[in-house]
Amino acid sequence: MAEERKGRTFNSPLEERVYYSRLLGRDSSLVLHGGGNTSVKVTERDHTGRDIHVLRVKGSGSDLATITESGFTGLRMDDLLAAMKIKEMSDEEMVAYMRKSMVDPSEPSPSVESFLHAFIPHAYVDHSHSDAILSITNTTMKPEEIKNILGDVMVIPYIPPGFKLARALLGIIESMGPEIKGIVLSRHGLFTFGDSGRESYDRHMEIVSAAEKYISEKLKGTDLFPKKYDRVDPAAVELLLPTIRGLLSRSTKKVLKIATDEASLKISMSGEAEKLATNGPATPDMLIRTKFDYAYIDDVSKSTHVIDEYAEKYQEEYRKYVRGFPMHDPYPSCMVIRGYGLVTAGINSREASIAMDQMRHSLLVNARAMRLGGNSFISRKEAYEMEYWPLEEAKLKKFRPRPLEGHVSVVTGAGSGIGLEVARKLSLNGSVVIACDLDPDVTSVSKTLETESRNPVIPAVIDISSEEAVEKAYRNAVLEFGGVDVLFNNAGVLKSSLIEDTTVQDLDLHYRVNARGTFLMTREAFKIMKAQNMGGNMVFNITKNLTNPGPGMLSYGSTKAFAAHVCHYVAKEGGKYGIRANIVNPDKIFRGSKIWENGVLEARAKAKGQTVEQYKTQNLLRREVLPDHVANVVLALINEDAFGATTDAMIPIDGGII
Repeated sequence: MAEERKGRTFNSPLEERVYYSRLLGRDSSLVLHGGGNTSVKVTERDHTGRDIHVLRVKGSGSDLATITESGFTGLRMDDLLAAMKIKEMSDEEMVAYMRKSMVDPSEPSPSVESFLHAFIPHAYVDHSHSDAILSITNTTMKPEEIKNILGDVMVIPYIPPGFKLARALLGIIESMGPEIKGIVLSRHGLFTFGDSGRESYDRHMEIVSAAEKYISEKLKGTDLFPKKYDRVDPAAVELLLPTIRGLLSRSTKKVLKIATDEASLKISMSGEAEKLATNGPATPDMLIRTKFDYAYIDDVSKSTHVIDEYAEKYQEEYRKYVRGFPMHDPYPSCMVIRGYGLVTAGINSREASIAMDQMRHSLLVNARAMRLGGNSFISRKEAYEMEYWPLEEAKLKKFRPRPLEGHVSVVTGAGSGIGLEVARKLSLNGSVVIACDLDPDVTSVSKTLETESRNPVIPAVIDISSEEAVEKAYRNAVLEFGGVDVLFNNAGVLKSSLIEDTTVQDLDLHYRVNARGTFLMTREAFKIMKAQNMGGNMVFNITKNLTNPGPGMLSYGSTKAFAAHVCHYVAKEGGKYGIRANIVNPDKIFRGSKIWENGVLEARAKAKGQTVEQYKTQNLLRREVLPDHVANVVLALINEDAFGATTDAMIPIDGGII
């Protein structure tokens, strides 16, 4: 039966829950990247045909901004309410209890706040980590002061999430008068409730608005990040970004997120950024990604010292506060580089971006809190207990990163053929990819690959024979992700002609792309890999023409020979830095390749006295060699477990030369 809520009609309470959850979730000042949770209490018919009371609460993996009805996990209310009699429950016991209480065990795990949602005696419950609320509670203000600002709320000191929080609030919930519209959990967020989704949402916005009004009045005309330091030369910092990435990747390979926009630059030039480095994030939920401190680099030339010092301090605190769990990566996730901007690091691009958003919000919240009543966060001990929360540790154990998670790969000639297939395989295996090609179509190709892999694929429309264009492409790669780990030198041109028919113009064209272009792409990648000091992989597509040259291929074969020697020298000079360089020699890869267009394929077949189909399968295996075959060999070559001790090698991918 359709139900109307102030002009809007909903077909069910769950549909109404979805609508107001999305309103809450689309506001980043309330909810960030899957944070917050909402619920509704409904009556459903179970598998026996009985009507049962069910809590539908946000499930694991759902984002309030895009949540659908299937994103809410069902728990039997009778089971949850029975837990009111239980005095203590470990996190593991809580998870097991909730699992047994699920209406459908195949649904996602429910929110860890499910008991609290169940104990609150209202149909709808909303929970957010509002920046405005945190700006007030992350201070030394007393609960009564906060209550006077926010109105009809109850203010509770920080309690870790889970059953402990629900049990601690049980008595308070039972004693709440009808005038109470919300519960403020210090340094954690806001809960509101109501008999409709609209009522709970309106109460939420009313309390948040009161906080925002107070902040606006108190800080009117205040510059939260006044300038103290001058801007540094960006080029000087960017030169060292690969070094910083390498330092941060000593435990786990990382991708960087770099922000140098006006707001980020302003923060980095302020004295506040320096003061807030050890104040903690906006909310304990962020600790898993951001850690308690961020690294403040006052002089980029001292980055090594700052990062090492940070790691030593983290290790000391881990030994002091943590028992029973292996240490997380001790290197900073969040950094401020004075006079330049903000930098975050993550196991992949998405994680680095989330850390950046959380860092930005934390800086805003803490800068406000510092002026409103002195910034005050949870203790270091509590912070480490949250970072090493058993429920999160259980998730970490289940996480299986893709083989190339944290890698940055550059592929030339990525718009078609072998390059396209290699770019696809790298991306599907977890690497972010810079897809280079002279053809502007590489932009649409990159979008398709990004959709397939759910991983960033950045197009770069460049002429690899241009030194300026190549340097710019690598600079962009560094600014986008912090460095480069893999280079697949694949781009090339092929124009067949006999010696007496070869023109200087033809020779120069082949030299410009196959030789000079390969050299430029290699040189710039080598500089970055050397600076990172964490190895690297280069694979050169040379083709079988190197070892088995055919007639009419002088320009192509000789320039490919030059490229092969570039590979040899990378192996010789890069070995001591862990940089490996190897060659693949494919032959007659026709599918999707533009190099064989415009009659080239037909001309080569004719020169051999064969049909096109005969020419395609002229090998020992009598089969056509595909781009997929090449891509799989490239993946194997950069696999450290498979070919980690191999460099300066050549692998034929030709079906066997007759």
